[in-house]
Amino acid sequence: MRVDAIDKRVYVRQSWLKDMLLCPDRARFSVTKPEFRTQNDSAAIGTAVHAGIEAVLSNSCSVADAPEVSLLRFKQMEDVGINHTNVNPESWHGHVVGLTQAWVKDIKPYVPTGGKTEVPFAVPTGQYVNDYELWFEGTMDYLHEDGIWDWKTAARKYSIMEKQNQDIQASIYTLAGNKLGVLHGDSVFKFGVMIRVANAYGQIVSVNRTKAHSEFVTKQALSAVAYGFAMTSNTGIPTDERWLINDQHYLCSQRWCSWWSVCKGAHISESDNQTGEQNG
Repeated sequence: MRVDAIDKRVYVRQSWLKDMLLCPDRARFSVTKPEFRTQNDSAAIGTAVHAGIEAVLSNSCSVADAPEVSLLRFKQMEDVGINHTNVNPESWHGHVVGLTQAWVKDIKPYVPTGGKTEVPFAVPTGQYVNDYELWFEGTMDYLHEDGIWDWKTAARKYSIMEKQNQDIQASIYTLAGNKLGVLHGDSVFKFGVMIRVANAYGQIVSVNRTKAHSEFVTKQALSAVAYGFAMTSNTGIPTDERWLINDQHYLCSQRWCSWWSVCKGAHISESDNQTGEQNG
């Protein structure tokens, strides 16, 4: 959530909306304490693989050189620092190369040519909260008139039904594609997923997005923004005591949340969560 007080706009990214629905306090910290954000190994691997894919699609390198481009990007992030979560550090480089090769082998043959990579967008919804117009913003991995593609790396295959029923990104990006004049009406949003296993492979997950999906995700964003405005208005209660904290999710941990140390971790340590059997 980014507020432009001059033009009276509030900008929402799909990642922020997902955080808001997961844990409002996590969404708040992503805006107020961005310096705490860390790069974990799973995300870094995905970012590196994206670099190789983008280089191929923008004709900056051949498919044969894509794994090396991805690995170089990963090593650059390693130099800055990567937070270890659940991926063995000894396997990091192998995963980066294998996942890029999986995209080349299993996904690239089905990607239409002529699209644009890394397309930034900021589009109006025409809806308002507290006199602020709601806009969506973000960056599309690959925009083509036949539909939008997004590259993902994952530890397991995606559930097609779950993505069809619940995915926020597909709804926001399809709305944006229509606003940009590239898409025209209903569209198919495709996830090119590279599965992070010993012998990496690709999965293409296609979800349908209609005007109804655009309308509903706009409603979701409006409610999230309204909550944000309400929690930052003058109530006499300190701002950091108003936001709902949801610790009923595996992402609420020192390993997975960048803001753990200034949230639940400021009160409860990992050792406090050990069971009697673990302590014994």
